[in-house]
Amino acid sequence: MNDLQHLEALARYVSSLDATTLSAQTRETARACLLYGLAVGIATKRARPAKLAESASNLDSGGAAATRLIDGVATSRSNAAFANAVLLSGRVQGDSHPCGHIGGVVIPAALAAAEQTGASGNEFLSAMICGYETALRIGRDHGADLSLRGFRTTPCYGVFGAAIAGGRIQNFDHMKMQNVVGLAANFAGGLREYVDAGTEESPFQAGFAARNGLHVTDLVACGLVAARSALHGKAGFYAAFGGERDDYGRRLAEGLGTHFEFTTVTFKQYPACQFLRGIIRGLASLHAQAPDAVPARIELRMHPYEANFIGVRFCGPFTTAAQTVMSAPFCAALAWSTGTASFDGLRDFENVEVNELAQKTAIVADEGRAKYEPVMRVVCTDGRTLTWEEKGGDAGYRMNWEDAVKMTRQLCEEVAVRREIADALIDKVTRVAELQTIKPLIAAVCAATCSE
Repeated sequence: MNDLQHLEALARYVSSLDATTLSAQTRETARACLLYGLAVGIATKRARPAKLAESASNLDSGGAAATRLIDGVATSRSNAAFANAVLLSGRVQGDSHPCGHIGGVVIPAALAAAEQTGASGNEFLSAMICGYETALRIGRDHGADLSLRGFRTTPCYGVFGAAIAGGRIQNFDHMKMQNVVGLAANFAGGLREYVDAGTEESPFQAGFAARNGLHVTDLVACGLVAARSALHGKAGFYAAFGGERDDYGRRLAEGLGTHFEFTTVTFKQYPACQFLRGIIRGLASLHAQAPDAVPARIELRMHPYEANFIGVRFCGPFTTAAQTVMSAPFCAALAWSTGTASFDGLRDFENVEVNELAQKTAIVADEGRAKYEPVMRVVCTDGRTLTWEEKGGDAGYRMNWEDAVKMTRQLCEEVAVRREIADALIDKVTRVAELQTIKPLIAAVCAATCSE
């Protein structure tokens, strides 16, 4: 197949996808993504970006088509999608894939579109799966090059997912779905400069992607026709946001109906960069094994792509969470010092022990390390050397229902949400495909975000 045929095949598939026809395991993974994403949003309710999005959406609250999850306020569909995407993305703990944190964009867009139209739970779940799958398939062979150019994967691919989810809710045929992809390519964007600057753009990029994706859906519904070559053309998305390769979309339609890329997304135990999961876990484990040890030096050996990624080597001074959540030295020092990397710990910029230890931490770009498989060495003042190695890459963090439930309870407990409220949310997500509308699901989320 040529590029346009790949796109047409994908468009045909997502225009007719029905979650009820998928395997039980695939549906369970989709529910796990949904539950985990909503739980991360609940745990983000006290974060500054969520409050800023709430305030901004109050300035333009026309209409009452959808619900803002942080406070249960009825607002416009666009405002709900924007504010809810910021909420699900403001903690830096959303589901992860080399293409970004797509759930933080797709779930809010699908929720807002489904609530506005009165769609059923199964229609919502089908749309969510379509959004995930399209975004990840567009980005899976392109994301590394896009990132190297300074763009951020989450909003660049998320806008495709949000638009496709909105189109699926409106039962678009395959021709309209191709228009959705073509038009969404024009609204992709988002830069990584905020990491070096230590500023707060990151979650708002997800908000704009969710909102813009739904605007794409509206324009296509009204008859706008976009370039079918907007992905693959000489001046298209892949060329503009990537390198000189001409095969970025070669797997766009590969394995449709048999392989679901969204089933490879992972979760995070910690609200920090996905590259640092193993580092945090490893340093915490090493200190637990040798609680009396005093590090003279910490060495972190990482795949070069990760070691040289923007923000990973930064060792201070730290003034914002945008710096700490990306910094391998800070996260390693924090994990050694406290046994974890908590939301509050990542915002304790004046912690003397952590800052001093971060200065003793070296990052080594090691061609021999696979991605997501760092190795840590702690050289202690008494001469001991402690070593911990991550094995198995990100496969050990693949999203599944058991871990999604565990993380939901953990995140809800962190922000003092009562166990029965968390359990009610878990129940609604378990039965989401049976719901006549998604209002009970939204009510369960709001019960958690609005609880004191």
